[in-house]
Amino acid sequence: MRMFGRLLQKIGVSCLFGMSLVCAHAQAASEIRVGESIDMTGINGDLGKDFLAGARVYFDYINSSGGIHGKKIALDVRDNHGSIAQSKQITQDFLTKDKVDVLFGYYGEGVTEATADDKLFIQSGIPLVAPFSGATLARTGNIYFLRPSYIEEVQEALRYVQGLGLRKLAVVYNPNAYGHAALQAVKVELQHQPLQLVAEQAIRENNDADMTAAIQKLKSSGAQATLMIMETLPAADFVKIYHPLSPGALLLGLSQINHETLMELAGKTAAAGVVITQVVPHPGNFSLPAVRELDKLMKKYRDEAPSHLTMEGYLAAKLLVRTLERADTPKQISQVLDNLHNLDLGGFYLSSGPDHRVSSYVDITAISSRGGLLH
Repeated sequence: MRMFGRLLQKIGVSCLFGMSLVCAHAQAASEIRVGESIDMTGINGDLGKDFLAGARVYFDYINSSGGIHGKKIALDVRDNHGSIAQSKQITQDFLTKDKVDVLFGYYGEGVTEATADDKLFIQSGIPLVAPFSGATLARTGNIYFLRPSYIEEVQEALRYVQGLGLRKLAVVYNPNAYGHAALQAVKVELQHQPLQLVAEQAIRENNDADMTAAIQKLKSSGAQATLMIMETLPAADFVKIYHPLSPGALLLGLSQINHETLMELAGKTAAAGVVITQVVPHPGNFSLPAVRELDKLMKKYRDEAPSHLTMEGYLAAKLLVRTLERADTPKQISQVLDNLHNLDLGGFYLSSGPDHRVSSYVDITAISSRGGLLH
């Protein structure tokens, strides 16, 4: 009798185990697993959080509307703290233990370049959609960019400088993957421009000697405009120190700069007039359906005003959703992204282009004396 009871117990446990596997498979089949490695608490955490906020509100909206063909989007976000090594481990986990269907919204040049060179990522065939990077990769593989390249951002910034009749340019930059990539883009573009590069200086984070050297170089060079190839925090330090010393100087930055954080750290007076390129439409341009939709979703899910970064996250999420509506496998995702033609995300149109970039949109904005962003 006891043996019979034990047999029943074993059968019961086996059944329960089998049912749990069935449930796990059923849950996986009802989800689209999206893996995101992003800086949430490192030097670019302010950018990562805003980008993620825009992406989340759109994914939440899609899930509340029934998902994609009945499947909910399961967004698995992991903080890499701005570390390339941590991001590589996160990617390994996504591709092995966690079996994601697609990667999304990775942040930064170093992280994106390391992912592009990762053998497991290459072999997996899993696409990475809309990384926050403008770097031109030696091998794009299965990485697809929403952002234009740094060359395109630099071209627009230099056109703006020339349009003002200025001819002498200086560059200050962070000596990291982003700084070197964008600086190279500047030098390539200046080969075809009448602008003269009269000074360049690397500024390491919290390095007073670099800051002093940069200010001395700029003053002695006669630079009429200075392009800051820097993340938000070091850019804010530079603006706070340099702009009051040269109030008539034109300072420009690329879209990696969060103007709100720069203004808070540098102060409204010092930040006023700083020009920043943007790679998505202004979130105050309500003539665009995409802007009206994001504003509505932010009020519903976040109760805060959108920024350029939340706009970028939202458009990146919308691009991924529109792709997943047409694709069931990683290979099909790549095929869809390879063949986009005037995909309308609400007045913002995307088409497949060189280097797996689907947008070449660049706008010029400037920080107003009140702290707003003019365009």
